Amino acid sequence: MFVRHASSVYNDRHLLNGDPRVPVSLDAGGRVTASSLAALLAPCPFDLALHTRFARTRETLTLLLGRRPDVPVALEAAFDDIDVGIFEGRDVQVYRDWRALHGPEQPVPGGESRLDALARYADGCARLQARRDASCVLAVVHDIPIRFLRNALLRADPLAGPVRTVANLERLSVSEAQLGAALAVMQRRLCGLPPV
Repeated sequence: MFVRHASSVYNDRHLLNGDPRVPVSLDAGGRVTASSLAALLAPCPFDLALHTRFARTRETLTLLLGRRPDVPVALEAAFDDIDVGIFEGRDVQVYRDWRALHGPEQPVPGGESRLDALARYADGCARLQARRDASCVLAVVHDIPIRFLRNALLRADPLAGPVRTVANLERLSVSEAQLGAALAVMQRRLCGLPPV
């Protein structure tokens, strides 16, 4: 199960954070809603929990697991948020305006391209699929990896498909077969091929 992190202090201000060295914590509402979701997830038999290098995913995961020391926790940097380079800490619309003028293969100055991010996410999905030590995984990640994955599951272009946003704490349950199918769509996109 993929879950987007709870709302952070940057979300309401529409600011970007693509550098894990910049500490951006959850806001008060995010902590409350993550704690509420923890009760719903309590019966789930997770045998592994993952977070990215960003504080907001680690904090969300801690709240979602609550008092479940039996679930091993690991860091998975492949699902990190996109590196927004010169747009770090700036309004999200400024980045969107730049993105509209540049192709998905164009890296942000000082950051990465959307295709580079897709390659990372595909690599993370492939590693998840290859794991034999965990059959029920909770991965707390960011909007973009879940959005790309949702679009791939729809057999649409992961970068430009119909799914445009993912709400904070939105969940996406994916079977092993679905993950494999989505990974195939991602890999086709990385090769410049249509989704199907």
